[in-house]
Amino acid sequence: MAKPLIICRNLDIIYNKGKSNEFRALSNASTDIYEGEYIILFGASGSGKSTLMYAIQGSLPPGGGTMRIGGEDIYALRIEDRVYFQRYVMGIIFQQFNLIPSLTVLDNVALPMIFANVDKPTRERRAQSLLDRFGVGMVSHKITPMLSGGQQQRVSVSRSMVNDPKILLADEPTGNLDSVSTQQVMDKIDEINTFDKRTIIMVSHNAAHLSYAHRVYYLKDGAIVREVVNPQRKQIKPVKEGETIVTELEQLARLFPYDSVDTLRVKSLVNLLTQDYTYDQLVRMESIISHFIAGKVDKVAVMKALIMPYERGGVGLPEKDARRMVHTSAKIIGNADDIRRFRKQQNNDHAFFGQHKLAERLKDHLLHAHRLKLSKKQDQNLTELIADRVVGVSGEDELNAGMMKGVTAGGLALSEKEADDLTRYFEKIIALGVDVSYKS
Repeated sequence: MAKPLIICRNLDIIYNKGKSNEFRALSNASTDIYEGEYIILFGASGSGKSTLMYAIQGSLPPGGGTMRIGGEDIYALRIEDRVYFQRYVMGIIFQQFNLIPSLTVLDNVALPMIFANVDKPTRERRAQSLLDRFGVGMVSHKITPMLSGGQQQRVSVSRSMVNDPKILLADEPTGNLDSVSTQQVMDKIDEINTFDKRTIIMVSHNAAHLSYAHRVYYLKDGAIVREVVNPQRKQIKPVKEGETIVTELEQLARLFPYDSVDTLRVKSLVNLLTQDYTYDQLVRMESIISHFIAGKVDKVAVMKALIMPYERGGVGLPEKDARRMVHTSAKIIGNADDIRRFRKQQNNDHAFFGQHKLAERLKDHLLHAHRLKLSKKQDQNLTELIADRVVGVSGEDELNAGMMKGVTAGGLALSEKEADDLTRYFEKIIALGVDVSYKS
């Protein structure tokens, strides 16, 4: 089995320790990063993402915890060995470019090779080759202040690759660029990951970047609060079958990247319940549903809050709509709780019930909620489709396609609309019942 290239365990970093302005920048942070992965450290300013990146780079010793790269404790290395590590194992792209304005573009890129005692013809040949590759070869003779921001950053990318590093760090590399230059730089970094097979660790607070990564670590207040797998990329980190289930929450996380997992679950359920209400009503409804999901209020209290006039602190819904919402929410939350308990205990011989018993219960609810009657064979097929989805053997698309397949092929022979309606509803249950954090 593959082993992580980078292992961080319980890293703590405190700035100005013991002083009046002491600040804990990183708290108990742990990561496993595999060779060839594209990892994004995501969060707001001050969340600790750059601190974690520079700890990985070897320039920010932690106050507690361990940092191993390629099996080496990099902070236990002699200073000259750590410099060698930073020079040949790590490449880095800065937000501010950090190019030397008095040197030509070619000399900026070639500069790191001087410290490696590479002869001048080789330095210039390799530097020009990289500049050509990243689309700035035609300006190699110019000094850097004559270049646009996008050109300067592509020069910076070229410089980061000049010593052929195994790991490329990028600290907000598009923070100072316009949208066109941002796309160019992001595409070049993705190329380095995809074709050069280099490990990428990028710091970002731009949600539009998340689709590039294999995995995203979300940071807040110096802590890693969750880890999310990108379902659009083939994973490098080994994942046990069924351990990672992609749900609607991953999509919501891109729209609301700073929201907690619990808040995303609330949005998922409220999205199902509402269609034609005002923004203010939805905000108030989210608050009520969040308490219901957390078990802080019962169905009666939710019903009263939904019906109560808006001017008195309620949502102001018709009683018929409120009753439907409470009934639907209670059923979804109950079934989601069953999935959560099952997945926590599925390797336990004393689990409260087995996979197929759970699938039977979920199937019965699904059919009742949509007033569907199936043949015996369709009924059996639906149970199997649900069982595979619950343990992560199949995804949402497979579930949807299975519902439209012929009965003899293991499907239900439903129309596209019927399959879409059932899938959409069932995915709400999955979204509430499956944890989106895949930490080891």
